[in-house]
Amino acid sequence: MGESKKRISRRSFLGRSTAGILGAGLGLSAGSDAWGQDRTSADDRKQMIRGYRPFGRTGYKVSDISFGNAGMQDCSLLEYAMERGINYVDTARQYYDMEKVIGQIFPQKRGKLFVTTKLEPELFTTETTEQQIQTAIEESLKRLNTDYVDGCLVHSVGDPNLGGPERIRNPAIINAFLKAKKAGKIRFWGASSHGPKMVEDFEWLLDNTDIDIIMPGMNFLTKGLEPVLARARSKKVAVVAMKSMSAAKKIDYSKYMKDGRTARQGLIKWMLGQPNIDTISISMRSFEEVDEFVAASGDPRLSSREKKVLNGYASLLSGDYCRPGCDGCLEACPHRVPIHDILRYRLYFNNYGREKYAMGLYASLPEEKKASRCSDCAGQCAGSCPYGLEIKSRLIMAHGELTV
Repeated sequence: MGESKKRISRRSFLGRSTAGILGAGLGLSAGSDAWGQDRTSADDRKQMIRGYRPFGRTGYKVSDISFGNAGMQDCSLLEYAMERGINYVDTARQYYDMEKVIGQIFPQKRGKLFVTTKLEPELFTTETTEQQIQTAIEESLKRLNTDYVDGCLVHSVGDPNLGGPERIRNPAIINAFLKAKKAGKIRFWGASSHGPKMVEDFEWLLDNTDIDIIMPGMNFLTKGLEPVLARARSKKVAVVAMKSMSAAKKIDYSKYMKDGRTARQGLIKWMLGQPNIDTISISMRSFEEVDEFVAASGDPRLSSREKKVLNGYASLLSGDYCRPGCDGCLEACPHRVPIHDILRYRLYFNNYGREKYAMGLYASLPEEKKASRCSDCAGQCAGSCPYGLEIKSRLIMAHGELTV
């Protein structure tokens, strides 16, 4: 497809027929294969979601690839994704004004999307009241321009910076979600996390509540989540994977590409081939990225060439990537410098193109928690990473990159 076709203007896209947008059934029958197309060909226009999966016990079927974008400013990108067959969108109160942007297409297209939002992480403490959560839900509904949300999640469980596990065990939290479900304000509730203690919090929620959805950070390079996912499946709890592209943004993996395919498509296919995952939420910031990611929908089988692509990708990234859900270094620093957070901010800065956002997050840390003190430290964190990351040197580099 030529560049003139790729660069769809907002006006021209909104003027197109919406006949191809999937209806309220939320999951039509899937086709067989979506990988082998060269994205530069005219056939690229025909790429559609080819996989729809049951979403836990909710009764819905959702596209195997779903739409997430913390910085979306124009609803035409979401509409384009819907035309390609995506029927699940993930948002959050803290994602700038994304709730409001999604609300621009409602109520006309409300029945065509399964919408999940996440309430602000700081809301959930041992002192949180039912009324506070109910108020937060109402505020999100107003921003989304709808009278109900399909999924509503506790954002960022398993994050020690927000408190210990007792904060999500507050009975008022669970009661508030149950009352919101009964009132028709939300249809299902759940929790999300890419924090170092997410496994423990997900396990408690699965065993002690009627949670409907979990959203863990996981990808080709993470390990240890398999028992949690199996437990969720046994309880018919839906699983939405996030952080699935790991750092595959600006890494030069061109020598592992062939026939117009991309390493990112290989990552998606690998994820789709893992058991107990219902959909993968991927940030999409352009029409080209929608096309690229949708092309990986459907058949998750990897060829020998595709496996080689992923092994090459891992060799480029493994020694410099801080995995979500890993707590190996959590207690290593005597000064309690939040190693996992700072390395995540560096990831946003270097690989996700979110420099200002990353610098803002780092600036919000107390001075005594910043990596400035690492230069004169003996480096007790050395050897604590189970994946072999050289923590001290990367913290020092992060401080230099993230400091104004």
